[in-house]
Amino acid sequence: MRRALSYVCSSSVVFLASEYITNPQQTPCPARRKLSETMDPYKYLNIRLNPDGSLSRNGEAKLLPPAPSGELIAVTSASADGPARRIVHSNDLPLDDAKGTSVRLFVPAGVGDGASSRLPLILYFHGGGYVLFRAASEPFHNTAAVLAATVPAAVASVDYRLAPEHRLPAAFDDAADAVRWVRSYAAGSPGRPVFIMGCHNGASIAFRAALAAADQGLELRGLILNQAHHSGVERTAAENASVDDRVLPLPANDLLWELALPFAADRDHEYCNPETMLAGVSKARLRKLPPCLVLGRKKDPPRDRQRVLVAALREAGVDVEARMDGAGFHAMELFKPNCAAEFNAQVADFVRRHAGDHGVEVHAARSRL
Repeated sequence: MRRALSYVCSSSVVFLASEYITNPQQTPCPARRKLSETMDPYKYLNIRLNPDGSLSRNGEAKLLPPAPSGELIAVTSASADGPARRIVHSNDLPLDDAKGTSVRLFVPAGVGDGASSRLPLILYFHGGGYVLFRAASEPFHNTAAVLAATVPAAVASVDYRLAPEHRLPAAFDDAADAVRWVRSYAAGSPGRPVFIMGCHNGASIAFRAALAAADQGLELRGLILNQAHHSGVERTAAENASVDDRVLPLPANDLLWELALPFAADRDHEYCNPETMLAGVSKARLRKLPPCLVLGRKKDPPRDRQRVLVAALREAGVDVEARMDGAGFHAMELFKPNCAAEFNAQVADFVRRHAGDHGVEVHAARSRL
């Protein structure tokens, strides 16, 4: 059993600026100058494009194995009468062997046993700009484990295919596969509250997964979009201000999109620009979406694009809770314990309020799917 975790660890190496965020006084002097004047986005992201079109991802966050016997996880928003820690079990389940995709399923122990108190199920999509990270990557494994313990809920984290080896829409296709996987569980457990959630580019995947779920007739209790990653050819004010962003500087952001989008596509493609995407989705289809929690941060470069999505959802009549004033930069919940605790509490509160009659009851029995 691994040590107790209270928040997502800050060992993520996808952004070399993480040390600047947590220890700005210890950052070498060149980082104080304009990053756009000195940075090579490949070096910043610590990646190399190979002649065959594949990517070498150097120094990525550690891949953690599943913990079928359980790991002790700190409950970051524990109530006065609730447990401070829970054991969370995790296992890898195949999604599509031909595609090499899978789901890492996290289930907390000591939570509701019986049909009247079945755990909510959260289908979760991790971040990484479509290019980096896996479901097993330490920051996102820990995110899912802490959410499973804190909500509490079963969390199914999807290990989707990455670009540029598998450019978009590969990740969206994998999301549709994951929705079908969830349907098989929902069919065997009528009434289980199902939610879809994503962080960063994973929020954009989650949005499309929710549309697929609505099209397939899968009832959702909620959709959680955390700092959705969008862009476009014409810069927004927030993007113009992000040239030297501490976490997602504009050159690195542009490179991620260049690697993720189909060949010859620009950033106004429907996979990137929310205005283009929404032009192809009717209000009637949007109206089928469940209540949405949209989280943003004051200094997140895509924040203007996120507001476009919020406005479109509200115009279509979707129940939207938009909390766009989170402190700090993109993905701060991966770097700062206080931001992680706030994020976990926001998600837990939303899921508990929308789980309906199948809210979570906590007692001594081990949870089960």
